[in-house]
Amino acid sequence: MFFVYFFQLSAALVRRMNWFKSVIDNTPILLMRGSKIYNENLRKARVAESDLRAKLREANVSNLDQVRAVVFETTGKISVIHTEDPKTKFDNYLLDDVKK
Repeated sequence: MFFVYFFQLSAALVRRMNWFKSVIDNTPILLMRGSKIYNENLRKARVAESDLRAKLREANVSNLDQVRAVVFETTGKISVIHTEDPKTKFDNYLLDDVKK
């Protein structure tokens, strides 16, 4: 029992170091930016294009011009950032830690 606690505590402390965090943590992957689909990133994330379309439908995207970005998160979930008004400004801060 002590070993498990010690291991969890050690991992939590070491994860604060960026170099170690980059080794053990996944990086979010950009699957789509605007209407452009990144097929290579779909392959890396092992996401089928049909799954991507399903996620867009689930997010109520009716036109690809509404899409700002689609991200495969470290948790395995897919986030769809979209807007009704294509002229709405998109803050790139949301994609700072995402692998392009």
